[in-house]
Amino acid sequence: MPVRCRTILVILLFCIVGANSLVNYDSDSGRRFLIWALCIGATNPEKCVETEFYGQQILATFEADCSDLIFAGKCRVVIDVDDGYTLLGITFKSESKIQSTTSTSLNKQVLTNFGAYGQVQTDLLTAFGRLWNSGLGAYMKQLWTEYCDLYISFSGYSMGGCLAQMAAVRFQEEKWWPAEQMFYFGYGSPRCGNEDFAYYVDSSLADKFNIVWFNDQIPEFPTSTCTFGSAAAMGQCTSSYFSCCTTIHYTSWSSVALNTYNTCASNMCPVTTPTASDHYSYFETTAADVNSLTCTDTKKFP
Repeated sequence: MPVRCRTILVILLFCIVGANSLVNYDSDSGRRFLIWALCIGATNPEKCVETEFYGQQILATFEADCSDLIFAGKCRVVIDVDDGYTLLGITFKSESKIQSTTSTSLNKQVLTNFGAYGQVQTDLLTAFGRLWNSGLGAYMKQLWTEYCDLYISFSGYSMGGCLAQMAAVRFQEEKWWPAEQMFYFGYGSPRCGNEDFAYYVDSSLADKFNIVWFNDQIPEFPTSTCTFGSAAAMGQCTSSYFSCCTTIHYTSWSSVALNTYNTCASNMCPVTTPTASDHYSYFETTAADVNSLTCTDTKKFP
């Protein structure tokens, strides 16, 4: 396959904001990446992309049976590219029954080694391995030889966000796209692994955002004995869960007016009154949009 690496002079989908930063967070981009994650999890993702994101092209889809895991159904990852061939998207489907993801189900997870990159939830390791071995790893190695100059977005909803974090770390292990070309948007994702893993996630990405909707308590689980308040560091809290990334915590939202959110490190934006439905109503969507979205010719998310 011919190599076409080159220097990109103009970025249309996002702006360069500093030497160590790739994207600025704003509510419009946050909502669009959320809708994209919903489309990837739909019963007909190709139709959703055609209707909701004209010009985006799905390059490949990989799936695995994860019905025996916390995902309670099919695991899926979709690789896409924008029409200008500047940005590759790697998006992981959420679990199949979003309402069943609770503090109780998450606290049943145990930590297991993710190679030399810390520890993650056991079900996450199994699901990621199935997707990687179903063709994701070989396909991304092929894309790297041709599109090493493109920028990379990782995204996912809930447990899908954890798989996206693992992919970012794995890309760094493979020495594919460098951290300064990659960023992450996760929605309602729980604590995926220990502090060493969180450190590797933070180190693998130029920018990384965990979006938390109102009083969604899932990002505060599994329960942890770690001390929070600063970014993840190596060798600190290796036997319990820790949060990566910058947290974007919404406290108000309106599609036609100003909305507000707080920004803090490592999920130190604690919710006040845990509300289960907030885990599946991001940007005024519903549990059905997560679990069983079916798209038509009519745009559902204007």
